[in-house]
Amino acid sequence: MAYPNLHLTISNRAMAFSDFPDPSRMRCSTARDYLLYLQDYARHFDLERHIRYRSEVCKATRGDDKQWNLSIKQTRDDENDESIIQLQADALIVATGGSQVPNDVPSQLAGFEGKIIHSNAYDKYFMREVAEKKLRVLIVGGGESGADISADLCELSPNLTVWLRRPPCVAIRYLNRLDEMQQMRANQTVDFPVSIFLEAITTNRLGAAQNVYLYSLFRRAVFYNGLIMSTRERWFLERLATAFLRSDQSTVITKSSRMCQALDKEKLEALITPFVSVSGRTCEFSLPDGTRQRREFDAILLCHGFRLEFPWLQLPDGIPFSPNPRSWFLHCFPEGLGDCLFFLGYARPGQGGIPPVAEMLSRYIALLLRDEKRLPADYAEQAQKDEAAEREYYYISPEVNSLVDYNAFMESVARRIGCETRMPLSCVIFFNLHILTVAFLALRWFSTTLIPFSISTLLMLWVGTAIGLCMLHDGLLLKWWLYPHWGVWYRYRGPGANPALLTALLTRLSLRKSISLDPIYIVYLVWFVLSTYIQRLLLISLFVPSAILSALGVRFPEGWGGLLRPKLFVLHSCEWRFSDFFLP
Repeated sequence: MAYPNLHLTISNRAMAFSDFPDPSRMRCSTARDYLLYLQDYARHFDLERHIRYRSEVCKATRGDDKQWNLSIKQTRDDENDESIIQLQADALIVATGGSQVPNDVPSQLAGFEGKIIHSNAYDKYFMREVAEKKLRVLIVGGGESGADISADLCELSPNLTVWLRRPPCVAIRYLNRLDEMQQMRANQTVDFPVSIFLEAITTNRLGAAQNVYLYSLFRRAVFYNGLIMSTRERWFLERLATAFLRSDQSTVITKSSRMCQALDKEKLEALITPFVSVSGRTCEFSLPDGTRQRREFDAILLCHGFRLEFPWLQLPDGIPFSPNPRSWFLHCFPEGLGDCLFFLGYARPGQGGIPPVAEMLSRYIALLLRDEKRLPADYAEQAQKDEAAEREYYYISPEVNSLVDYNAFMESVARRIGCETRMPLSCVIFFNLHILTVAFLALRWFSTTLIPFSISTLLMLWVGTAIGLCMLHDGLLLKWWLYPHWGVWYRYRGPGANPALLTALLTRLSLRKSISLDPIYIVYLVWFVLSTYIQRLLLISLFVPSAILSALGVRFPEGWGGLLRPKLFVLHSCEWRFSDFFLP
């Protein structure tokens, strides 16, 4: 769904496929920008000849001969010219996306007598009507579409209200307090440093190497700074009041602060309560403080999401099927059909983009179809364990069944493919020397007899190895740790490798121009370097129980200390190997 004035919530680099990095400036693309990128991709790989446009799958049946029989309705340029064609296939990939069937009108609003539209029908004509008639509009929902649309409409009419059942957890596209829309417009023609984009701190490898508690403490410290809090910061603390140690890792995140910024400027209002009733065109909101607010509306705009339905998919009797993506192994492979039915686009990263995740799965599917890889024999059982782990992890948003952790998911699939990134040997050696120096410093601090080196000698070694890490291969390790973990990192080795793509991108993005050392980012670096040292010391005590439980087929739950492991290995059956002790 591409509504007017849509901008993607992460950069074009994070939305690009790994075998075709976007060559243009790093920015938050418009819907048209991204469409042009997809068209360029199709031309580059000569895909147009394989695509049948204006086609609708009416029925897909799995026959006794293990073939898929598809009935496809095709419409020509003349919309009245339709035909049905039959097609057979050995395997079926479903990539229809999560925005399929709009959710029903909330029961509390069912009696509203004004206009009710869903965001999938929101267009420039409705915007014009709002502007000309100054319509009183109630927007339902605080996700990305609700945030962007409410910010646009409040510029057209002074009568905008947003209804939220609870405060959303809101992130910012750019890591500062400036007006988000103005920055997106400026970014179309001006280069911004990599470090200012949201994905620079949510998907980098340094953050993924921490456990969830260390990862979250930094965010808590940022919001408990004693300053006057904005709407976004206040909502953050309210939403996550029950998840002090887990912070935003426990919920779905709205990656647009435009609504919050409009609220701070008093251009619209937000009413937060699960309780609302309707009479005619009047809505009455029962607020948590016991008061009631009444508002008259001309229209209600629903930005409350979609649901998944696959009525055209007809499976043999006896094969269980659930439309819940968490019931599919890796949100892709349904039980009993993992060798012939695949779902792409139903793993939605809490941070990062859907396209690179879907592409990573497609690389795995290609190897499976060529019999070069095999699914685990117990993949259905693994899916059940993964579902339980995901529900435990994202316990504040249990209804968002597509939600995954970007880094853990990408790494899990990459390790099954064999394309996980490895640093050059010289980087690995210097990294281990550096960590060994840190361990010696810690031991020397507690005992003067265990380590035969002085503190000053060890500090010199620490500085020397740190400089080496920064200098080797034009700062490759720093880019590995600090740059977003774009899909192109997984083209460095393994099946489908094309390291020249990664090299070309990293060459264009020099550290000097890509890292902006503002105060918040400096604090971020200091905290995560220290927490990396702490996490490395924890690994020894965590790896053995994790390996034993994994061998026994038992999930390592939160109550047993499972979340003390690096975030990279907590979800999605991402294999934690002994070699990870020594790899940066």
